[in-house]
Amino acid sequence: MSITPENDDSSVPQRHIFNQVDMDAFAASDRRKEIMNFVETIGKSCAEGAAAYDPKNPLEGLTPSMASLHGSLETMIEWVDEFPPGDARAARFGNPAFREWHKQLLARSSAIITSCLLARGENLSLEGACQRGKEAAAGSFPASEDPSIGQLSCYLHDSFGQPIRLDYGTGHESSFLVFLLVLSKVKCFGEPPSKKSLAAITLSIFHQYLKVTRRLQTDYRLEPAGSHGVWGLDDYHCLPFYFGACQLHASSQAFGGELSSPNCINFEQTVRDHGDVFLYLSCIRYIRELKKAAPFFEASPMLYDVSQTMPNWDKVSRGMIRLYQGEVLNKLQVVQHFVFSKLFPATWKSSQVQRPAPTETFRAATAIPASGASGAMPPTRAPWAT
Repeated sequence: MSITPENDDSSVPQRHIFNQVDMDAFAASDRRKEIMNFVETIGKSCAEGAAAYDPKNPLEGLTPSMASLHGSLETMIEWVDEFPPGDARAARFGNPAFREWHKQLLARSSAIITSCLLARGENLSLEGACQRGKEAAAGSFPASEDPSIGQLSCYLHDSFGQPIRLDYGTGHESSFLVFLLVLSKVKCFGEPPSKKSLAAITLSIFHQYLKVTRRLQTDYRLEPAGSHGVWGLDDYHCLPFYFGACQLHASSQAFGGELSSPNCINFEQTVRDHGDVFLYLSCIRYIRELKKAAPFFEASPMLYDVSQTMPNWDKVSRGMIRLYQGEVLNKLQVVQHFVFSKLFPATWKSSQVQRPAPTETFRAATAIPASGASGAMPPTRAPWAT
């Protein structure tokens, strides 16, 4: 089952971006190109046909490996019930019970990945693969002792939030994206994957992933990492808006109807009726549920602006992919946390030696310059803004 040569003595996965010098190297590297190529490829797979996702049959179109991952994600939601949040009145953000949830992730990630890898070469039904993924996440499936599993698990560990800072943001979302990327490299998407299969994987797995992260965000009150608040796209996510816009472009091209215009997000009944199927509308519905006290145009001005100014979903998807580049991949504050491995190797020598991670919550925060002050991080202007 090994995914790397036995005589490969490469170092363990680690960070390689510490400052602007490393950032410049990453920006010109094959790794950044690889991320963007992967994002665009799976986005286009959703846009090149009516990428149907049936929430009543979420395994349809998946490979056994991805059905196994889907099952594990289903069970990971149940871990929240094993580690219920404590008294939420102690802090506005960040319930320490999330650390126990994350410890379970570290303990069971090897079994989750082992199940995915074994499913490549076995004649399993999708339901059987999904059940085994659930067993792996429940702790009743043995993990492989193959050290190469660590080349994958490092990305899964970083996909759901930071247990020390008790936060979640687009960097963690991007780690999950890289996790899927390295799974594709080890043939978990099929060989070669079809566009239909890529669309099914993207929509089904991200729908399920969002179910996990939303439960973590609401129950453990994880702080938005580096959030721009209501002036940004979303407190936590970016990629589902791109994939969701691609999916709606496919649907509007094939069927037209009430979902053909981006303005459809302003009709609450439409969002409620179609949120289970369409990823973009699922995100809008979640935002509306969280921010009931304010009108949508006040709670999410950028998304509202998109709905009013963009003529079609193709334009929205193009803007979202540029926003991902600008707000995530071009931000040192985000990509400095990326981990590089044999399956996702850095092609430059980092300027620093990796430092040990902190073991406790930061006690004092560095003062953040006021907007427009010297040293303040400039926001990325929305691609559709004039």
